[in-house]
Amino acid sequence: MQLLDKIDELVTSDSKKLVLGITGAGGKTSTLIALGKYYRAKGKKVLLSTTTKIQSPRFFNFEVDHVFLNEADFFNHEPKEFESVLFVEKHIMNAKKAISPREEILSILPNKYDVVIFEADGARCLPCKIHNDRDPVITNEMTAIIALVGLSSYNDMAANVCMGENSTEIVDFNYYQKLIDNEEGLLKGIKDTHKSMILFNQSDLVDSNTIENLKNLKATSQIVFGSIKYNKLY
Repeated sequence: MQLLDKIDELVTSDSKKLVLGITGAGGKTSTLIALGKYYRAKGKKVLLSTTTKIQSPRFFNFEVDHVFLNEADFFNHEPKEFESVLFVEKHIMNAKKAISPREEILSILPNKYDVVIFEADGARCLPCKIHNDRDPVITNEMTAIIALVGLSSYNDMAANVCMGENSTEIVDFNYYQKLIDNEEGLLKGIKDTHKSMILFNQSDLVDSNTIENLKNLKATSQIVFGSIKYNKLY
């Protein structure tokens, strides 16, 4: 089984459409793109968006069939099977960023789509984060959550690699466990009603002994080790 198949197994439900939020740090946009392509190849009507901020599609390739930067164009489009769409709004102050559609319409975005995937967090390109009171932005419509952490943070100083952190503590097994247990950590916003998982991305960057040790971490959500870049489970 490859990583994307494992993610699909853990986040989908027979009784609901998939409305997925990706939180945390360490490859959220890469995961968004990879899953968009994965579900499009399965014949789904796929919508990608954000509930916070994301890179602007004017400067970044999300590998979708259509990009919409305003509501009128988005709602005039009739999605098809085997098609993926990105819908975000222009950021007035920063041309390199795009922002979430209006809160008032987030709840109706899934109506025409089989799979909706939101990047629901920001991490300033760092592989790890402690949340603040404004994030992650998880909407009521989300049926599943992937909480992400990048293993490029392993064995570095927390203040260097973890957003919201100023500690000189080294990121290791104990640090990741605290990140899982912390109310502002990896599992923030995840409810019992969500299908959820923790993905330790970038597992190709550490050795097999490290991964075997980290597999002893404890969480209420299933922990998966993999590489989005290589679509590989570890």
